[in-house]
Order: sequence, then structure tokens, then C-alpha cells
Amino acid sequence: MKRNKSEMFAIFTVILLVSIAFVPAVMAQAESQNKEYADVTENPNKVSISEEDIKKAMEKANETSKSMKVLKETDKEKIVSFKKEDGSIAYLISWADEKNPNRTNFAFVDQSELVYKKLISTADLNDSSAVAAVISASKVSFWNGSYLETYGSATTGGVHIHFSAKDGLWLAGGAATAAVLLGIILDGPLPFGDAIGALVAFGVATFYWAESNSDNSIDVRIPYANALQYPLTGHVSMQIGSHWYTI
Repeated sequence: MKRNKSEMFAIFTVILLVSIAFVPAVMAQAESQNKEYADVTENPNKVSISEEDIKKAMEKANETSKSMKVLKETDKEKIVSFKKEDGSIAYLISWADEKNPNRTNFAFVDQSELVYKKLISTADLNDSSAVAAVISASKVSFWNGSYLETYGSATTGGVHIHFSAKDGLWLAGGAATAAVLLGIILDGPLPFGDAIGALVAFGVATFYWAESNSDNSIDVRIPYANALQYPLTGHVSMQIGSHWYTI
């Protein structure tokens, strides 16, 4: 996985350099797209996004990242602990799908859930290795159906993130921790994914009720080409539900 990540980064770097070489044309196209996206953004629920809103979301994400701790990381699996806004401890686990090489599944687990299900004793909660082993062994039982998958090529493709109803509702609550966790999930599959994760979390929290599916799940799509514009503009155009938004 590390080798593939390096190769992908090299490809994205080349694309970024080419993009910068054609900044006038790219920016002209972006302005045209952003006008269209802005029109869409003003529709279903009349919610507007200001630069100050985005700045605050990014600052909150930076603060929350200080509570993160990696409990386990391999080529196929990663488990991270974090402190929720109410002070309780929870975990994020992401793992490679066994049947689809382009897909990574992920789930959020509350520490209290581990104890309630008698998967681990309260006395062993401070043992990171024991906690990671329990979560890894039981990950399928915690999974609500959320995943990230890549599509297309490095030049024409992108990433598609599907949030289950439970996870989508959690993001809709505007949890600051979601921004950092999505950065962890997107880091690797998407260029500048660690930073873009905060924008995705903010976008889903803002437009969830207008763009969620009939089962309360929600889908987000980000083309690689759009992600590569992030260092140039500080924004990313993404499809949330059935509409495009620049965040």
C-alpha cells in the first residue's frame, strides 16, 4: 500500500505541475464552474457558506487532531482512537475490502460499545494493543455500510464516499472530529486528502438534509482534477448528493 501511495502521489504531482502551467485556462474554467455551483448552492435550503465558516471548521479540525492516536496501522487496516466533543473516547477503523481492491470500508466505534458488548473489560481499555485486536476482530459487526472507493484513472477519475444513514447523521451533527477522521480516510486515495477531509465534513454537515438519499445515507464524489485545485484556490468542487458545491 505504501508503494502504491507513493506512485499515486508521483502521478498527482506531475498533474499538478501541468495544471499550474496552464493556470489562466484552468482558472477561467473554474470561474465558469463555480458560478454554476454557486447557483446550485443557493437552492434547496438557501444555506450559504462563508470563508469564515470554512476557516472555523479548519481550525476546529486542527484542535481535534491533537487527541488522535494510531493504535494499529498495516497495509490493509488502520485503527485510530479519538476524543469526541463530549469527552468520551471512540475509534475509527478502516480496512481494505476483500472483494473490491478499489474500495476501503470504514466504521466508527464508541468505547462504551466495546464494554457493553462484553468484547473487552473496563480494566483493559488502557491497553491499546488489546483494544485494537478486539476492534479488528469484530470490525464487520461495527460496520454500517460506509466506504470509500476510487474510480477511473489517475487523470480522469476520483473518489466516491458513501456514508451510511448512521454515519451520515453523525456527520450532519457537525462533529468537529469528523473533519479529522475524514482526513485520515482520504489521505492516500485523494491528493491533499488530509486537508480536504475537513471540507467534506463541513459540506456534508451543511447540506445533509437537502442531499441525503431516501434511506438517509449520503454520497460524495470528488474528481482528482478538482482536488488538485485545492493548493491553488483553497477550495474544492465536490458532488454532494445530486448537486455540485464549491467548498
